[in-house]
Amino acid sequence: MNDLVVEEVEAKFTAIEKGMDFGKGHIEPFQLARAQQDLAAVRHRMDLGMGLTVVALVGGTGSGKSTTFNAITDLEFADSGELRPTTERATACTWGDEAGPMLDFLGVDQDRRIRKASILTDEEPEFEGLVLLDLPDHDSVQVAHSVQVTELMPLVDLLIWVLDPQKYADQALHAGYLQALERRQDSMLVVLNQIDTVPFEHRDRIVADVREVLKKDGLEGVPVLTSSALNMEGIDEIKAHIAAAVAKPSINAVTAGAELEAIAQRLQRSVGPAEAEVTDESLRPVADQLSRAAGIGAVADSIRASGESWGQHALAKPEQPATSTVDAIRDGWLDTVKKDLPASWAKNLTEVVSGPEKLRRRVNEAISSVPVTNPTSGNARLIMGLGILLILAGIGVGVAELMSAGFPFAESMWNWITAGVLVLVGLWAFFMAGSLRKNAAKRAADSYEQRVDDEILVALRENLGEPAQAVLGKHRSAREELAKASE
Repeated sequence: MNDLVVEEVEAKFTAIEKGMDFGKGHIEPFQLARAQQDLAAVRHRMDLGMGLTVVALVGGTGSGKSTTFNAITDLEFADSGELRPTTERATACTWGDEAGPMLDFLGVDQDRRIRKASILTDEEPEFEGLVLLDLPDHDSVQVAHSVQVTELMPLVDLLIWVLDPQKYADQALHAGYLQALERRQDSMLVVLNQIDTVPFEHRDRIVADVREVLKKDGLEGVPVLTSSALNMEGIDEIKAHIAAAVAKPSINAVTAGAELEAIAQRLQRSVGPAEAEVTDESLRPVADQLSRAAGIGAVADSIRASGESWGQHALAKPEQPATSTVDAIRDGWLDTVKKDLPASWAKNLTEVVSGPEKLRRRVNEAISSVPVTNPTSGNARLIMGLGILLILAGIGVGVAELMSAGFPFAESMWNWITAGVLVLVGLWAFFMAGSLRKNAAKRAADSYEQRVDDEILVALRENLGEPAQAVLGKHRSAREELAKASE
């Protein structure tokens, strides 16, 4: 579980760095400086070791704290006994990976460190990543503490108070330490050591009394155990609590994750909730507006009308949209695209797209690149000519028949039928040619409109779409990266 949380914290840190990079220039300077400072502090915390579980034994002089440390580690490393009842320097035992940076930060001297796995074959895998500390006595006024409980608390996963059954109600202990730890009671354990010095029949009463005192300190939920470190009594139960703490994500990792989430949430004020999608489809309405402003529809209508006549037809010419018209169309599009963006991003987007005059020139170039010409249809003219020939041929047969007034009648009838068929086919061909001419004009008009729209769209893509996409893409990346870190 620790490894998973560590990976999540690293991912959050990376996401914030990416989000800040994408949002460069759009994060308020003071906010940016604060975020950078906070990230440096979190990185320092992370470098101390997020996979480590810090368990600290805290207690007063003569409580048996160092003896408890030795009992848990099964080593005679911490100073204990009657000759040196006072712990003057912090002692640490670690399981598994090197915890040097953490111990340096906690002020544990090099000669007061020991690695359990380095001297025993039984490495106690349930303690992998554990840093067990025996801290200086909290009630010692003559020793300059190298590690203070107040400084240690942000890194402690489990704080074990080892109390003397004769001194558990010490006012200095409660007023100076325990009463200030109400918010950390879920990561505390109270051990009444030297319980073997208390008659068996009084033990339950003392434990109940300790719980009552803790309740007054606001620590009602803190477990209370009894032990005799010298006799190894109760040590297995203490170790079970330690193993449970090791199995959970370390407070260092959890705190780093929470701090990163807070940083990301503050930075999210620099981005909007979403961003517009700028695609060719979203630009087509703008292209249609500019097309109408240039009178492209009227030009296309004149091309269609040219299909009604076989002669040259005067075609309308496209107009150049005024700068004010282009400006209004551009502003309307920008208002839609910028609506979800913070002011800084909106300003940047307005600056990167082409201005009204440049856009007008580019749109005019696009329109001018498509020629306006009368449609031609060689097939229609060919069919029309054929139709005329057929009509003339039919008329010719009829005239010849009238002039000859020949017999027999049956033979004359077929000549008239032939003449009629020739005229009818000729008329049909003549009208078919007209239809082909109209269709050719319609196709030419439709093609002209489509080509102009496509050219205008290219101009819009280059001058509006692509510059806007660059800004919106950075905004999207910044927003998504910060969202990852804030979850």
